[in-house]
Amino acid sequence: MAQPSPAEQPIPARRALHSGGGDRRRARKEAARHRTVSRRGTKARRRTTEPRGAMAWSAAHRLPLFFALAFAISWLLWPLTLLNPNSSPLIPFGPALAAAITAYLAGGKAEMLRLLRQLARWRVAGRWYLAAAGLPCLLVAVSAGLTVSGGAPAPEIGPNPGWFMLLGTFAFTLVAVGLFEELGWRGYALPLLQRDRPALSAALLLGLVWAAWHLPELLSDPTGQRPPLPFLLMVLAQSVLLAWLYNSSGSVPICMVFHAAFNTFGALVFPAMLGPDYLTLWWTVALLHVLAALVVIAVAGPLRLARTLDTNPSNGIT
Repeated sequence: MAQPSPAEQPIPARRALHSGGGDRRRARKEAARHRTVSRRGTKARRRTTEPRGAMAWSAAHRLPLFFALAFAISWLLWPLTLLNPNSSPLIPFGPALAAAITAYLAGGKAEMLRLLRQLARWRVAGRWYLAAAGLPCLLVAVSAGLTVSGGAPAPEIGPNPGWFMLLGTFAFTLVAVGLFEELGWRGYALPLLQRDRPALSAALLLGLVWAAWHLPELLSDPTGQRPPLPFLLMVLAQSVLLAWLYNSSGSVPICMVFHAAFNTFGALVFPAMLGPDYLTLWWTVALLHVLAALVVIAVAGPLRLARTLDTNPSNGIT
């Protein structure tokens, strides 16, 4: 085997080659010192890159920490409804704030910024905007039509429901409901849940948590506008539909549009149909959501709820 030329040998070895025994000893000491410094540098790099202490614990318990913070922050005002039954029992930005705090505690500023950058993913194919805005409106409209065809009086919406006010309500709901909830539920929790389970299982599990998060509204609502059983069924189905939209488009804003469209159009139709057939309307809405979710599962598949999906994204954030 050819020996490397003196120019190719490490500096201490070349020095030892042309010197006496003392130089050889010095070369060995110098090489040992270089190895010691190198090992120390490696250990220092490991200490700076590996999470320690509170950050390590947060990184290992991202989901429980997020859920605990989301409930604690959102339910903070619930006791005040005892003093004012008409006040809101939920702080709407709880899930988004909980996601930002958890991301920062678990991965520092870099992970929190990676979470917040999801809000900039508006450039997706137009068909996803059509699905996100059109599907919830279609489900509510068909439910109202079926309820009326079953004998309920037609809702008195009128020929002009006030489109400017409707758009304003949608814009407000896009932030106050869509952003504040979807950044946490779909932007943070869903990718984490999908790391070690099928997308359908993750969506249903998140749907149960999401429904439980609404508990203050269900118990403190003096008007009873959210019947618990059909509401639970609808939320589970919506969680599947939102998981499909998120996994297919990779966009939190698409989920925000779906959420805001349903709440806005529902606020237009549901109050107009209060009466003896109101519960029928809710059950119809819930069952149509389930039917839509079953179609999505059949087409997109329960494993991914999309044709392509990164099932193991970095830190659960795609």
